[in-house]
Amino acid sequence: MREPLHQTIYSYKLLYRFRWSLVGYLLQLLLIGLSLIGISKMINMPVYKLIVALAILPVVPICHLVVFRLYTAMRGLKPQTTADMLVSPWWGTGFPLPVSMSVYRSSESIVLGGSLFISAGAYVWLPEDYGLMLLSATVIFAVPRLSALLASYRQTGNSRVKYENRGVAFLLTDG
Repeated sequence: MREPLHQTIYSYKLLYRFRWSLVGYLLQLLLIGLSLIGISKMINMPVYKLIVALAILPVVPICHLVVFRLYTAMRGLKPQTTADMLVSPWWGTGFPLPVSMSVYRSSESIVLGGSLFISAGAYVWLPEDYGLMLLSATVIFAVPRLSALLASYRQTGNSRVKYENRGVAFLLTDG
């Protein structure tokens, strides 16, 4: 006969769900195009010659992933990398279980600040067009994370955050 497992079961009440939808992706695409135009005006280079600078875009998600992994390793947290890495505004990073609001806020702040500092540091070593594109892409790709981080300040401090597909959910536990 099997012995019963002792488990704690929590029930969660959904407070708010933040999702990055198609409109958000279109906004980011528009901002990338506008940044191309702005950079071309700033450095007096035609836009069609700047198209090759878009090759720097994959560096931004890699920065987000590396900074997130370093942060969780230093804090001893258990991160989860999901299969939606290419389509998620969180680039597939998150936690398998709901985390406290303080862990969520600190991890998102570290990822946003760390990726911006890495981009600013790389700007010095890159050609001007690539450096400006990297900086603008870092800011543009940070919009969903920053929006969710700002939305977290409307929630109570004792709520939990669950990483979901293309978004986060703010939950309140009864236990």
